[in-house]
Amino acid sequence: MKFDKTLVSLIIVAVVVSVFAVKVNLFSDDFYNRIVTGFAAGNQSTGKINLTIESGLIINFTIDVIDWGSGRVTAGAANATLDTSRNATYKILNGNWTGWYGNKSRGFILENIGNLNTTIWLKTGKNSTQFIGGSNPAYQFNITNNGTNSCTNASGFNLGAYYDANTTSISGTKICDVFDTRTGSDTIQIDILLRIPADSLTGDLEDTITATAYAA
Repeated sequence: MKFDKTLVSLIIVAVVVSVFAVKVNLFSDDFYNRIVTGFAAGNQSTGKINLTIESGLIINFTIDVIDWGSGRVTAGAANATLDTSRNATYKILNGNWTGWYGNKSRGFILENIGNLNTTIWLKTGKNSTQFIGGSNPAYQFNITNNGTNSCTNASGFNLGAYYDANTTSISGTKICDVFDTRTGSDTIQIDILLRIPADSLTGDLEDTITATAYAA
């Protein structure tokens, strides 16, 4: 294969799977008089206000697209590496993808916007061969806390380490045993690393990553 052939675009889109329910009821002992203020009426000596708030299991990608745009492997190089991680030495190595400027220091941002601590599982639609193809491709992700102690990592999973895209199980890879709901401690960053061989697939390449939440 020629080393200078063009890769038109590489796009990864995020999807959230969650459950949400909220209900509020206000009433008093004097139902027929519709008293909701808490003051007694008639010969009553007490009043009551009751509030029921149902639990909400809700997660959301506040940054939900990584779009590297068009580019190609540098002529003469065996592969190019693209990495959204803020800790990466090179964001793009041996390539010239044009859409990078809007995503120079971060990947996806996932937030717990519900009122329940959750466990989080992550799954991709494709593996590296299906997504990129060619000789020795790589398609990996790593997870870091974007808020203070947002994610208590799952057993056997290390924050900041790179893992291959997982398409094998129903929910994918368990990344957080506890994903916190407290403001300031409720966001994580999901970074993507791609190694694109010179003989990779060409054209518009796209995959979807799905985060699934369960009550912790």
